[in-house]
Amino acid sequence: MLSENEFDYDLIIVGGGPAGVSCAITVAKHGYSVVIIDKKSRDIIGDKTCGDAIDKAALERFKEGTGIELPVGDEISDPIKRMSIAAGSMNTKLSLIAPGFVLDRLNYGQRLLQEAENLGVEIISDAPVRDILVDTIDSEAYIQGIIYLKNGERKKIRAKFTVDASGAYAVVRKKLPDEMLNDGIVRELTDDDQWPSYREIIQLNKDTPHHDYDNEIILLYKDDFAPPGYFWIFTKGERQLNCGIGWMKYQSKNLGSVKKGYLKELNNYYKPEDYTVLKTGGGQIPVRPPFDSLVFNGGALAGDAACMVHPVTAEGHGPALDTAVHLGNSIVKGLKKNQRNKEVLWDYNIEVSRHYAKKHSQAVIMRDFLEKVGAKSLEYLIKKQIFKNEEMDLIFSGEELILSGFDKLKRGLKLVRKPRLLLNLIKIFSRVDKCETIFENYPINHKELMNWRKHRNKILDFNF
Repeated sequence: MLSENEFDYDLIIVGGGPAGVSCAITVAKHGYSVVIIDKKSRDIIGDKTCGDAIDKAALERFKEGTGIELPVGDEISDPIKRMSIAAGSMNTKLSLIAPGFVLDRLNYGQRLLQEAENLGVEIISDAPVRDILVDTIDSEAYIQGIIYLKNGERKKIRAKFTVDASGAYAVVRKKLPDEMLNDGIVRELTDDDQWPSYREIIQLNKDTPHHDYDNEIILLYKDDFAPPGYFWIFTKGERQLNCGIGWMKYQSKNLGSVKKGYLKELNNYYKPEDYTVLKTGGGQIPVRPPFDSLVFNGGALAGDAACMVHPVTAEGHGPALDTAVHLGNSIVKGLKKNQRNKEVLWDYNIEVSRHYAKKHSQAVIMRDFLEKVGAKSLEYLIKKQIFKNEEMDLIFSGEELILSGFDKLKRGLKLVRKPRLLLNLIKIFSRVDKCETIFENYPINHKELMNWRKHRNKILDFNF
């Protein structure tokens, strides 16, 4: 076991994205030593290929936990007021109240990194992590630090806690020994849990209509690209659009290249001569609920490495910022108590379960429903007003959805000629309702976790 003076830092964080800086700021505010290791150059840490949208509520919780102000000025490309789900065409849609922002990820990310540095956080850039350090203490494995590459030289640093905030690559998680995977963490995600996507930022020519995308995110479902896959489009600033497409990885066998699918769909709205491409990019997005436990002896997972991304909207920025504050507070508690086991970090699991794990599990249920019924049935449901805006808002925000007997009867009558669709609708509402109680009763320690997981999977028909 390492003595106190053999640790280089109190906390190592791998990755300087939103989860990493959020956790770093939270811990550094208490006077502890923190280092962020990132493979990127210092001047581009925080930038990422994504949809760029973020929920304002998550930003406000982040501010409450850290004191960091909301995005301002050139950190914001556009405000967002609503998110719309369209089926078949852009004209058939329902809208959710979703105040937020389309961000300039680099400008905002660099500001957060500077806030961390102002609190004494050290930044080591251009330093890809190559391995982790693990020792056995009292017959249990503990992560003790990491090995990284800097200027061609392998270096070791040790810390009391190590956080994997390295994004979907999850470089620490993929190196964890078998004994740290007992609570539901997996090294590699399956094709059922990943979402390949392709995105472009395009600049419209001055004579090309911008249409009415201001303050709105549109997710379009069409049977052409097999729900739960969808095409998205929303503003990214003056005469700019953020457009992209994605679907479940297992669907790629039939659908092919996401880039080709994107270009084909975009051509329905804008021809190549209508715009200039400013940025391109793609990646694999983790789209399953957070792991059932995110902690292990000496460390934890955060952000995309913890699968904190919303399984339908693919928004991971807000959850990363928000939940990493809870992780930081749990680490501070461990440092104050001079304890490094996973039990001292367990409060982080409980906080995630009661909000994001519940909310994202409900989204997985919605995603399963969309895949079963297809875009044409979704279009029918929207036109018949079977789903109402405020109800979709509750489902996607993770709040409890309660329907009166009269409401259920009215909807049943509207679908009486579509018995299979009616049955699927009954099942989805039943599964969504059950999430409330299940995730509120997340176990208070790891000894009860296995039984809870079995019960959750049975009740919700999950296999996580």
